[in-house]
Amino acid sequence: MIQQGNFLLMEKDEFRDWLSKQSVSRKIDRLQVHHTASPNYKTRRMVNGIAQQDHFECLEGMRRYHLSEGWSGTGQNITIFEDGKVGISLDRNLNKTPAGIRNANSGAICIEIIGYFDKGNDVMTDKQKNAVVHIYACLAEKFNLTIDTNHIVYHAWFTYGGTRLTDFKPGESSKTCPGTAFWGDGNTVAAAKKNFLPQIQAELDQLKSKNKTTVSEDDQPMTIQEQADFQALQEQVKQLTSKLSMDKIPDWAMEACVAAKNAGAVDTTSGGSFDFYRLITVLYRKGFFK
Repeated sequence: MIQQGNFLLMEKDEFRDWLSKQSVSRKIDRLQVHHTASPNYKTRRMVNGIAQQDHFECLEGMRRYHLSEGWSGTGQNITIFEDGKVGISLDRNLNKTPAGIRNANSGAICIEIIGYFDKGNDVMTDKQKNAVVHIYACLAEKFNLTIDTNHIVYHAWFTYGGTRLTDFKPGESSKTCPGTAFWGDGNTVAAAKKNFLPQIQAELDQLKSKNKTTVSEDDQPMTIQEQADFQALQEQVKQLTSKLSMDKIPDWAMEACVAAKNAGAVDTTSGGSFDFYRLITVLYRKGFFK
């Protein structure tokens, strides 16, 4: 995990732990799905699946463009790269409303996926796919969101003014984002339900399964010192319990118990406690049972 300038860059597998430590005060009820269109695989100068452009250079480039548009900072909260790395916008942290879909950002987190996924353009790498599924699953887990088209939304399902459409509608939708070939299926509601959302759900189920199988601190085996302390405690309890109800009358109290019973002071002296026998003995020595 590296912080540089206005961004934090991490590996996919670092995201869940990082997210668990974030305190988000605003209510989150939607996760937006975007492709950047530009930058994309070509502008990132991909060679054998490896981008030649620095991650932070790419992130700062988007920030500069967003500032030139009059925005207060980077538009998105999270960026997912073609190699699976994840960029966090520190100037647009999770407590800040994003600038992802005009007039439809309240309660949302904006995730930008690097690439141009309209038909005939970029084909998403497996590393990026794995990261995308994982990041959305982690966010759904964090904010307790149902994996459906009400809580995970494509930009293409909104008009330019921010009105929610029933589906991607050319001529009405503000953009094709996240791409007409996104996830290999397209940007329609049916396409989202076909593969994208089920894969997120499967990842979320796996995360929850890992939670159940993780051994808690209370379930850890005792150390040698803890075992010794526990045995000592057991011995103390045993000694205290034995004094509460003794199996037989102590020899030093036998004479006093006989005298007390003969005097009619007690009906029985068996099964008494240590303190009982001590009291009977003191009273006997003081002459009470003559």
